[in-house]
Amino acid sequence: MRERVREFDWASTPLGPIEQWPLTLRSTVDTLLGSAFASIVLWGAELIQIYNDAYVSIIGVKHPAALGHGNAEVWPEVWEINEPIFRQVFGGETVMREDALYPLARRDGEVEDVYLSISYSPVRNDEGEIGGVLVTMVETTSRVQARSMEAEREQLLQELTVERSRLANVFRQAPAFLAVLHAPEWRFELVNDAYYQLVGDRALIGRTIAEAIPEVLDQGFIELLEMVVRTQHPYVGREIPIMLHREAGVLEERFLDFVYQPLTDGEGRAVGVVAHGHDVTEHTLARRELERVNTELERSTDELRRSEERWRTLFEQAPMPVAVLTGPEHVYTLVSPRYARSPGSGRPLIGRRLRDVFPELEGQGFPERVDEVYRTGVPYTSMEQRVLLDRDGDGVPEEYFFNIGYQPLRDASGAVYAVASVAYEVTDQVRARLDTETARELAEDARREAEEANTAKSAFLTMMSHELRTPLNAVTGYSDLLLIGVRGDLNDGQREDVHRIKRSGQYLLGLINDILNFAKLETGQVEFRMEDVSVKPVLAGLEDLIMPQVEAKGLRFRFESCTDHPVVHVDVEKVRQILLNLLANAVKFTETGEVVLECRADATEVRLSVRDTGRGIPADQLSRVFDPFVQVDRHLTPTSQQGVGLGLSISRDLALAMRGRLEASSEVEGGSEFTLILPRVK
Repeated sequence: MRERVREFDWASTPLGPIEQWPLTLRSTVDTLLGSAFASIVLWGAELIQIYNDAYVSIIGVKHPAALGHGNAEVWPEVWEINEPIFRQVFGGETVMREDALYPLARRDGEVEDVYLSISYSPVRNDEGEIGGVLVTMVETTSRVQARSMEAEREQLLQELTVERSRLANVFRQAPAFLAVLHAPEWRFELVNDAYYQLVGDRALIGRTIAEAIPEVLDQGFIELLEMVVRTQHPYVGREIPIMLHREAGVLEERFLDFVYQPLTDGEGRAVGVVAHGHDVTEHTLARRELERVNTELERSTDELRRSEERWRTLFEQAPMPVAVLTGPEHVYTLVSPRYARSPGSGRPLIGRRLRDVFPELEGQGFPERVDEVYRTGVPYTSMEQRVLLDRDGDGVPEEYFFNIGYQPLRDASGAVYAVASVAYEVTDQVRARLDTETARELAEDARREAEEANTAKSAFLTMMSHELRTPLNAVTGYSDLLLIGVRGDLNDGQREDVHRIKRSGQYLLGLINDILNFAKLETGQVEFRMEDVSVKPVLAGLEDLIMPQVEAKGLRFRFESCTDHPVVHVDVEKVRQILLNLLANAVKFTETGEVVLECRADATEVRLSVRDTGRGIPADQLSRVFDPFVQVDRHLTPTSQQGVGLGLSISRDLALAMRGRLEASSEVEGGSEFTLILPRVK
């Protein structure tokens, strides 16, 4: 470039011949031409360019024409970048830019992104005024691109880590049980929460089936696993029985729908099995019970058998119709083939919103339920849910039935990021059950006749109770008159006889009142005055009422109050009636020890328990204690303490009428505990 600058016709430029250049310009150019760094001097108002050999690689195809021409003429594509910088430099500033982007047309007119670390410095003329700009630069395009590629790589690694975490969460939180077993030892490599729940709380990861679940070795499952690996074909099982030690020492039968799917390596060799499915024990037992009822009613089984075969064929197509709906818009991101067929009906799902895929669901409540599960994180399950779907696309939705489950999926921070939707179609089963309604009407007629007979019995008991109460009230009334001396003073023997007459009358009147109350409950004549009340005032005074009986038998009484002040919606007098009956029974059947009244409460229920140290109730009799007219230990009870066996039955019905329940537990010679459970007002 030194020779080219020397031979250039500078007289034709605004700079004039070299001999006329300012000494500072000639000195700067001489230094520039000897520099190994890409440098250029821009002189005068026109910014005439003089550059060195190193700058040639920067300028590209614009060399050598750029020599002696103005900067704006040579670099119009970056003039918007340079022009404000030149103003700063002519104002006396030095400007530095690190890895700055310059879109340069230096390759046959094509603009490319070039990154430069560049310095703009003022150059003064012989009079000390700024006459031009010295620009020194180093191209850093390769370094910037390498740094950008590294940043992209880091971003991809982060996204891959997040995706792996999400897939792990889907695996762990999947509603179906899932496990990965490595052949040939059949060692557990991965297990989700549902699988742990199926087999019980035991160590699995890293252990073989023989070590972790030895009870299944002789049940045929090992042979199925080996067949799947050998043939590389999946195995589908429907309602397969399995015996498991879910609790220590207890062998329990469960029924499973599952698939053994071969797991292959990069070379296509089967190296293990993925097991996934559902525990369908409750469904299987319910179906078997339905079949038993149909048999007893002498219904034809041919249609039910065909329906069962259709049901099996439908569900054997895929074991797990599940889809993952991601984000608040519920976009389909993962869909199983079984789900794509039903309820998907062959519609495009991936990348689309639930409301866009199934517009006919609007107004049926399903999108809103998914919204709630995503918002609250609380799972939702519905059996035999009626759904209207337009499968044939004619614009008219048809009726179908599904067992539906929505399970929230959480990321590592615990936040819900998606909802797993499981939808098993049970349309055929529901329609088959509806076909049995005619047979059920026979059973309903029999039930109605029994109710009519029971009503007649209650009416008779009510009439008899009223007829007996009147003379009994007279007996106790006349006894009181005799005791106060209306007919003269009584001697000790006479007074004791009158007391016996009164006690016997009162005892018989109590029995009749029990019968009358029971009859009123059965005929729905009992009135309830329901109100929101704190439990503590309801319990107030019970100790005073029961203490005479407690002290008479030499027992101890203890009251354990609730730690807070729970509120219940009840009839106060009915609650006291129940508790007094329980306390009286506890005192009656306890010879030594204590009677305890205890109050406990949690977020949803209030439990009022009466516990004693009496002789207890045999386990085979405990279920009968709430039956009317039943006294399971009548032969152990003195005649003076016997009733007609209605107290607990009345108490239970009163509890049920107040949306509560009455439970009992007991151990022979270990005492009994009766608990009144009431819903807590939030």
